[in-house]
Amino acid sequence: MNMTAPALAVTGLTVRYEGAERRALDEVGLVVAPGEILGILGPTGAGKSTLLQCLSGVIPHHEDNAAMRGDIEVFGRPLGDFAGLSEITETVGLVMQDPEVQLVNTVVREELVWGMENRGIPVPEIERRLRRATDLFDIGGLLDRFTHALSGGEKQRVVVASVFCLSPRIMLLDEPTSELDPAGTEGVMDAVRVLADEGVTVIVVEHKIEELAVYADRLVAMRDGRVEAAGTPREVLMGPAAPDRPQVLDIALRLRERGHWDAELPLSVPAAVAGWQAMTHAPHSDRNHS
Repeated sequence: MNMTAPALAVTGLTVRYEGAERRALDEVGLVVAPGEILGILGPTGAGKSTLLQCLSGVIPHHEDNAAMRGDIEVFGRPLGDFAGLSEITETVGLVMQDPEVQLVNTVVREELVWGMENRGIPVPEIERRLRRATDLFDIGGLLDRFTHALSGGEKQRVVVASVFCLSPRIMLLDEPTSELDPAGTEGVMDAVRVLADEGVTVIVVEHKIEELAVYADRLVAMRDGRVEAAGTPREVLMGPAAPDRPQVLDIALRLRERGHWDAELPLSVPAAVAGWQAMTHAPHSDRNHS
Protein backbone atom coordinates (compact mmCIF):
# COMPACT_ATOMS: atom_id res chain seq x y z
CA MET A 1 0.00 0.00 0.00
CA ASN A 2 1.04 3.57 -0.68
CA MET A 3 0.87 5.30 2.70
CA THR A 4 1.24 8.71 1.00
CA ALA A 5 -1.95 8.13 -1.01
CA PRO A 6 -5.40 9.06 0.35
CA ALA A 7 -6.49 6.72 3.12
CA LEU A 8 -9.70 6.12 1.19
CA ALA A 9 -10.72 7.09 -2.33
CA VAL A 10 -14.26 6.23 -3.40
CA THR A 11 -15.60 6.72 -6.92
CA GLY A 12 -19.07 5.99 -8.27
CA LEU A 13 -20.02 3.71 -5.37
CA THR A 14 -23.51 2.33 -5.94
CA VAL A 15 -25.37 -0.32 -3.94
CA ARG A 16 -28.84 -1.78 -4.35
CA TYR A 17 -30.25 -4.37 -1.96
CA GLU A 18 -32.22 -7.23 -3.42
CA GLY A 19 -35.89 -6.28 -3.69
CA ALA A 20 -35.30 -2.61 -2.80
CA GLU A 21 -37.16 0.09 -4.72
CA ARG A 22 -34.17 2.45 -4.83
CA ARG A 23 -30.43 2.37 -4.46
CA ALA A 24 -29.01 2.39 -0.94
CA LEU A 25 -25.98 4.26 -2.34
CA ASP A 26 -26.09 6.22 -5.57
CA GLU A 27 -22.80 7.23 -7.23
CA VAL A 28 -21.06 8.17 -3.98
CA GLY A 29 -17.62 9.74 -4.23
CA LEU A 30 -15.27 10.53 -1.33
CA VAL A 31 -11.60 11.18 -0.67
CA VAL A 32 -10.37 10.88 2.92
CA ALA A 33 -6.88 11.94 3.99
CA PRO A 34 -4.66 9.94 6.37
CA GLY A 35 -5.27 11.01 9.95
CA GLU A 36 -8.50 12.79 9.12
CA ILE A 37 -11.66 12.57 11.22
CA LEU A 38 -14.59 12.52 8.81
CA GLY A 39 -18.09 12.77 10.23
CA ILE A 40 -21.05 11.45 8.27
CA LEU A 41 -24.50 12.92 8.88
CA GLY A 42 -27.90 12.13 7.50
CA PRO A 43 -31.38 10.90 8.36
CA THR A 44 -32.28 7.26 8.80
CA GLY A 45 -32.09 5.53 5.42
CA ALA A 46 -29.53 7.96 4.00
CA GLY A 47 -27.05 5.14 3.34
CA LYS A 48 -24.55 5.89 6.10
CA SER A 49 -24.24 2.35 7.49
CA THR A 50 -24.21 0.86 3.99
CA LEU A 51 -21.29 3.13 3.12
CA LEU A 52 -19.29 1.89 6.12
CA GLN A 53 -20.07 -1.71 5.24
CA CYS A 54 -18.67 -1.14 1.75
CA LEU A 55 -15.54 0.61 3.04
CA SER A 56 -14.89 -2.28 5.43
CA GLY A 57 -15.50 -5.01 2.82
CA VAL A 58 -18.58 -6.41 4.57
CA ILE A 59 -20.28 -5.60 1.27
CA PRO A 60 -19.76 -7.58 -0.94
CA HIS A 61 -17.76 -10.23 0.98
CA HIS A 62 -20.33 -10.95 3.68
CA GLU A 63 -23.59 -9.37 2.53
CA ASP A 64 -24.86 -11.48 -0.37
CA ASN A 65 -28.13 -9.62 -1.02
CA ALA A 66 -26.45 -6.37 -2.09
CA ALA A 67 -25.32 -5.61 -5.65
CA MET A 68 -22.38 -3.21 -5.61
CA ARG A 69 -20.41 -1.36 -8.26
CA GLY A 70 -17.85 1.43 -8.14
CA ASP A 71 -14.25 1.76 -6.99
CA ILE A 72 -12.78 1.88 -3.48
CA GLU A 73 -9.06 2.31 -2.88
CA VAL A 74 -7.34 1.96 0.50
CA PHE A 75 -4.03 3.83 0.52
CA GLY A 76 -3.95 3.48 -3.27
CA ARG A 77 -4.76 -0.24 -3.34
CA PRO A 78 -8.10 -1.35 -4.81
CA LEU A 79 -10.23 -2.99 -2.14
CA GLY A 80 -10.98 -5.79 -4.59
CA ASP A 81 -7.29 -6.77 -4.57
CA PHE A 82 -7.44 -7.74 -0.88
CA ALA A 83 -7.77 -11.43 -0.12
CA GLY A 84 -11.17 -11.18 1.52
CA LEU A 85 -12.27 -9.76 4.84
CA SER A 86 -9.41 -11.28 6.83
CA GLU A 87 -6.84 -9.17 4.98
CA ILE A 88 -9.01 -6.05 4.83
CA THR A 89 -9.43 -6.05 8.63
CA GLU A 90 -5.67 -5.76 9.04
CA THR A 91 -6.01 -2.21 7.73
CA VAL A 92 -9.68 -1.28 8.21
CA GLY A 93 -11.56 -1.80 11.48
CA LEU A 94 -15.35 -1.54 11.73
CA VAL A 95 -17.43 -0.87 14.84
CA MET A 96 -21.08 -1.56 14.06
CA GLN A 97 -24.19 0.07 15.55
CA ASP A 98 -25.11 -2.86 17.80
CA PRO A 99 -22.19 -3.82 20.08
CA GLU A 100 -23.86 -7.17 20.86
CA VAL A 101 -23.09 -8.28 17.30
CA GLN A 102 -19.33 -7.94 17.81
CA LEU A 103 -18.94 -9.34 21.32
CA VAL A 104 -17.79 -12.96 21.04
CA ASN A 105 -16.20 -13.67 24.44
CA THR A 106 -17.66 -13.92 27.92
CA VAL A 107 -15.07 -11.80 29.76
CA VAL A 108 -13.91 -8.32 28.76
CA ARG A 109 -10.19 -9.10 28.99
CA GLU A 110 -10.66 -12.12 26.71
CA GLU A 111 -12.62 -9.97 24.27
CA LEU A 112 -9.81 -7.43 24.03
CA VAL A 113 -7.00 -9.93 23.46
CA TRP A 114 -8.91 -12.44 21.31
CA GLY A 115 -8.26 -10.79 17.95
CA MET A 116 -4.61 -10.16 18.75
CA GLU A 117 -4.05 -13.77 19.79
CA ASN A 118 -5.69 -14.99 16.58
CA ARG A 119 -3.21 -12.92 14.60
CA GLY A 120 -0.24 -14.35 16.48
CA ILE A 121 0.84 -11.04 17.99
CA PRO A 122 3.63 -11.58 20.58
CA VAL A 123 2.51 -11.54 24.21
CA PRO A 124 4.51 -8.41 25.22
CA GLU A 125 2.90 -6.47 22.37
CA ILE A 126 -0.55 -7.79 23.33
CA GLU A 127 0.00 -6.58 26.88
CA ARG A 128 1.20 -3.17 25.65
CA ARG A 129 -1.84 -2.70 23.42
CA LEU A 130 -4.16 -3.91 26.17
CA ARG A 131 -2.79 -1.32 28.61
CA ARG A 132 -3.10 1.42 26.01
CA ALA A 133 -6.69 0.49 25.13
CA THR A 134 -7.84 0.28 28.74
CA ASP A 135 -6.33 3.71 29.47
CA LEU A 136 -7.59 5.36 26.31
CA PHE A 137 -11.17 4.13 26.63
CA ASP A 138 -11.30 4.11 30.44
CA ILE A 139 -12.24 0.44 30.76
CA GLY A 140 -9.59 -0.76 33.22
CA GLY A 141 -12.29 -1.46 35.79
CA LEU A 142 -14.19 -3.68 33.35
CA LEU A 143 -11.45 -6.18 32.47
CA ASP A 144 -12.73 -8.98 34.71
CA ARG A 145 -16.43 -8.32 34.09
CA PHE A 146 -18.71 -10.60 32.08
CA THR A 147 -19.51 -8.98 28.74
CA HIS A 148 -23.19 -9.92 28.99
CA ALA A 149 -23.47 -8.03 32.29
CA LEU A 150 -22.17 -4.72 30.90
CA SER A 151 -24.40 -1.74 30.23
CA GLY A 152 -25.00 -0.71 26.62
CA GLY A 153 -22.48 2.12 26.90
CA GLU A 154 -19.86 -0.14 28.46
CA LYS A 155 -20.32 -2.68 25.67
CA GLN A 156 -19.79 0.07 23.09
CA ARG A 157 -16.53 1.19 24.69
CA VAL A 158 -15.27 -2.41 24.90
CA VAL A 159 -16.03 -3.07 21.22
CA VAL A 160 -14.30 0.15 20.13
CA ALA A 161 -11.30 -0.77 22.30
CA SER A 162 -11.15 -4.32 20.90
CA VAL A 163 -11.00 -2.98 17.34
CA PHE A 164 -8.38 -0.42 18.40
CA CYS A 165 -6.23 -3.27 19.81
CA LEU A 166 -5.82 -4.62 16.27
CA SER A 167 -4.07 -1.35 15.25
CA PRO A 168 -6.01 -0.65 12.03
CA ARG A 169 -4.88 2.34 9.99
CA ILE A 170 -8.54 3.20 9.35
CA MET A 171 -11.35 2.96 11.91
CA LEU A 172 -15.00 3.08 10.87
CA LEU A 173 -17.36 3.88 13.73
CA ASP A 174 -21.12 3.51 13.27
CA GLU A 175 -22.77 5.56 16.03
CA PRO A 176 -20.15 4.65 18.65
CA THR A 177 -21.67 6.92 21.33
CA SER A 178 -25.38 6.20 20.86
CA GLU A 179 -25.74 4.63 24.32
CA LEU A 180 -23.24 6.84 26.14
CA ASP A 181 -23.96 9.75 28.47
CA PRO A 182 -22.30 13.14 27.78
CA ALA A 183 -19.18 12.25 29.81
CA GLY A 184 -18.82 8.89 28.07
CA THR A 185 -19.36 10.49 24.68
CA GLU A 186 -16.67 13.07 25.37
CA GLY A 187 -14.28 10.32 26.47
CA VAL A 188 -14.74 8.30 23.28
CA MET A 189 -14.44 11.38 21.07
CA ASP A 190 -11.30 12.50 22.92
CA ALA A 191 -9.86 9.04 22.20
CA VAL A 192 -10.80 9.42 18.55
CA ARG A 193 -8.85 12.69 18.41
CA VAL A 194 -5.81 10.96 19.95
CA LEU A 195 -6.00 8.24 17.29
CA ALA A 196 -6.19 10.82 14.50
CA ASP A 197 -3.23 12.73 15.96
CA GLU A 198 -1.26 9.48 15.66
CA GLY A 199 -2.19 9.12 11.97
CA VAL A 200 -5.21 6.82 12.21
CA THR A 201 -8.01 7.78 9.82
CA VAL A 202 -11.41 7.79 11.52
CA ILE A 203 -14.81 7.88 9.83
CA VAL A 204 -17.69 8.39 12.26
CA VAL A 205 -21.40 8.04 11.59
CA GLU A 206 -23.07 9.95 14.39
CA HIS A 207 -26.36 11.65 15.24
CA LYS A 208 -24.79 13.80 17.98
CA ILE A 209 -24.12 16.69 15.67
CA GLU A 210 -22.51 19.00 18.22
CA GLU A 211 -19.83 16.40 18.97
CA LEU A 212 -19.02 16.00 15.29
CA ALA A 213 -18.96 19.77 14.87
CA VAL A 214 -16.27 19.97 17.56
CA TYR A 215 -14.16 16.92 16.74
CA ALA A 216 -14.47 16.29 12.99
CA ASP A 217 -12.11 17.82 10.46
CA ARG A 218 -14.76 17.53 7.75
CA LEU A 219 -18.41 16.53 7.50
CA VAL A 220 -20.37 14.76 4.79
CA ALA A 221 -24.14 15.17 4.64
CA MET A 222 -26.00 12.28 2.99
CA ARG A 223 -29.61 11.83 1.90
CA ASP A 224 -31.26 9.05 -0.14
CA GLY A 225 -27.93 7.38 -0.82
CA ARG A 226 -26.22 10.48 -2.18
CA VAL A 227 -23.64 12.91 -0.84
CA GLU A 228 -25.40 16.26 -0.69
CA ALA A 229 -22.62 18.33 0.87
CA ALA A 230 -19.04 17.96 2.06
CA GLY A 231 -16.74 20.45 3.76
CA THR A 232 -15.70 21.81 7.11
CA PRO A 233 -18.24 21.47 9.93
CA ARG A 234 -19.11 25.14 9.60
CA GLU A 235 -19.57 24.94 5.83
CA VAL A 236 -21.87 21.92 6.04
CA LEU A 237 -23.89 22.89 9.11
CA MET A 238 -24.47 26.43 7.83
CA GLY A 239 -25.47 25.17 4.40
CA PRO A 240 -28.87 24.14 3.04
CA ALA A 241 -27.99 20.42 2.93
CA ALA A 242 -27.45 20.11 6.69
CA PRO A 243 -29.82 17.40 7.97
CA ASP A 244 -29.89 19.16 11.34
CA ARG A 245 -27.97 21.80 13.25
CA PRO A 246 -26.61 21.97 16.78
CA GLN A 247 -29.28 23.54 18.98
CA VAL A 248 -26.83 26.18 20.13
CA LEU A 249 -26.35 27.30 16.51
CA ASP A 250 -30.11 27.67 16.00
CA ILE A 251 -30.36 29.78 19.15
CA ALA A 252 -27.52 32.04 18.03
CA LEU A 253 -29.14 32.45 14.59
CA ARG A 254 -32.40 33.56 16.21
CA LEU A 255 -30.52 35.99 18.43
CA ARG A 256 -28.72 37.39 15.39
CA GLU A 257 -32.04 37.96 13.63
CA ARG A 258 -33.10 40.09 16.63
CA GLY A 259 -29.83 42.01 16.70
CA HIS A 260 -28.50 40.35 19.85
CA TRP A 261 -25.62 38.31 18.39
CA ASP A 262 -22.77 39.75 16.35
CA ALA A 263 -19.98 37.30 17.29
CA GLU A 264 -19.06 34.29 15.14
CA LEU A 265 -21.94 31.82 15.10
CA PRO A 266 -21.09 28.97 17.50
CA LEU A 267 -21.19 25.25 16.74
CA SER A 268 -20.86 24.16 20.38
CA VAL A 269 -21.88 25.32 23.85
CA PRO A 270 -18.30 26.34 24.87
CA ALA A 271 -18.02 28.41 21.68
CA ALA A 272 -21.38 30.04 22.44
CA VAL A 273 -20.30 30.89 25.99
CA ALA A 274 -17.05 32.40 24.72
CA GLY A 275 -18.89 34.43 22.08
CA TRP A 276 -21.47 35.70 24.54
CA GLN A 277 -18.81 36.68 27.07
CA ALA A 278 -16.86 38.53 24.38
CA MET A 279 -19.95 40.49 23.37
CA THR A 280 -21.14 41.32 26.89
CA HIS A 281 -17.68 42.48 27.95
CA ALA A 282 -16.97 44.46 24.79
CA PRO A 283 -16.23 48.13 25.57
CA HIS A 284 -18.80 50.80 24.64
CA SER A 285 -21.46 48.17 24.02
CA ASP A 286 -24.95 49.63 24.17
CA ARG A 287 -26.64 46.28 23.34
CA ASN A 288 -29.63 45.44 25.51
CA HIS A 289 -29.01 41.93 26.83
CA SER A 290 -32.12 41.68 28.92
